[in-house]
Amino acid sequence: MQRLEYLASVDSTNLELGRRNSISSIPNFTALVSGSQTDGLGRMGRAWVSEPNSSISVSLLLRSDASIEQLSWVNLIAGVSVQATISSLSPESKVSVKWPNDVLVEGKKISGILSQLQEDGSLVLGVGINLLRQEAAPDHAISLSDLGVESSFDEVLALFLTHFRARWAIFQDSPSLAIKKTRGELQQVCSTLGQAVRAELPGGKTLHGIASEIDDLGQLVILTPERVALAAADVWHLRN
Repeated sequence: MQRLEYLASVDSTNLELGRRNSISSIPNFTALVSGSQTDGLGRMGRAWVSEPNSSISVSLLLRSDASIEQLSWVNLIAGVSVQATISSLSPESKVSVKWPNDVLVEGKKISGILSQLQEDGSLVLGVGINLLRQEAAPDHAISLSDLGVESSFDEVLALFLTHFRARWAIFQDSPSLAIKKTRGELQQVCSTLGQAVRAELPGGKTLHGIASEIDDLGQLVILTPERVALAAADVWHLRN
């Protein structure tokens, strides 16, 4: 770890890390961690609920010579890292990755992931993990405490960083190898694959089909029955 800083509260760890990096270049794998966010970011401009001492919010500043297309896999690499973290803490739970940026337990969301490309070409990767049940959390959310896990904030954070750093080291050395390994992991733990899904595209178009694979670019391929590759979309599972 190059540097890790903890803030009791911040508007958004992603925003704060990006602001700091815009002022002065931050070393690769710098982590900013908070126990509370007042304006947490989710995908598509949504808010991420992060009440005090109820979740981990961590953002990492990542630098790589990988292409933009290869960097699109970082969300999914983080996803399998969180999946491995939760699975090791609660081995009896069914933990899965939902394309492109959620981790689910028994179909409920325990973690969200958001990466943002910076002007200097670096990537800010934000990960939220629910530790305790939060009052304002939606019904489809779940926490480690709901699973009977009593690990501390520091223990869960350290475990996630260990899992992610191992995968990030492979990505730094060989993005293509890391992508190949991640695709193999996703074949085992991605609950979206094989599902009938509804995909809501950023422009407002909606598609229905079967999620068949994740391609070399990290895109979700759905059969509608035509083959359509999605780079970004809200995906809803239509059956268990």
